[in-house]
Amino acid sequence: MLVPMNLRTQSQKPSARRIAALAALPIAAALALTGCASDDADDATGSAGTSVGGSSDSGAATGSATAASVASNGALLAAVATARGEVGSGTVISVEQEQGASSYEVLVVTKDGTEHELHTTADGTAVAGTPQTEAADADDRAEHQRLVAAADLSAEQAVSAFEDLHAGTVTELGLDDHLGKVVWEGDVLDSSGTKHSVRIDAGSGDVVTDRTDTDRTDTDRAGTDD
Repeated sequence: MLVPMNLRTQSQKPSARRIAALAALPIAAALALTGCASDDADDATGSAGTSVGGSSDSGAATGSATAASVASNGALLAAVATARGEVGSGTVISVEQEQGASSYEVLVVTKDGTEHELHTTADGTAVAGTPQTEAADADDRAEHQRLVAAADLSAEQAVSAFEDLHAGTVTELGLDDHLGKVVWEGDVLDSSGTKHSVRIDAGSGDVVTDRTDTDRTDTDRAGTDD
């Protein structure tokens, strides 16, 4: 009788293993579902991270737009350097766009007070035509020297100051008198097409007037205009 009992016991062992395996299936399935849920959460987190990155890109785009507006004055600054180099020395007292920004007119005053007029190409890197020297008398030369002596800020520094006030293209810039002060005055055209007429003290850099020209009205935001 011992032999049959052993046979029954052995035949029961596979069944026990099958039962144990079947019992483990729900646990394995639950673990698998938990893993899937965790993966989905990771995917969602990754998507959220992408969204945040997009927001950062947006800020970078804004910074790029500002940089681009500043870079738009590169041709004007090149025209200043080209004109000064052509004359050989002197102080730039005026620079402005001509004919739809197809060229620049630059005025350079040398140490003796003589004014030289030059025109450059659109990118400001070369002189177009022949420089002209003004046939000025002693009073004109003295006036030029007075303006130059009062201008501690160079044309390049004035452009930078204008850019600090308004992001846009400086279309003209020149030394002039205003209410007893020598000022750098000029216009900045922003990306919306609005023109800002600005005056800063040529010695200190302080804003004297900052006027926005619109179709309806001109609004002075600083100082008193003529």
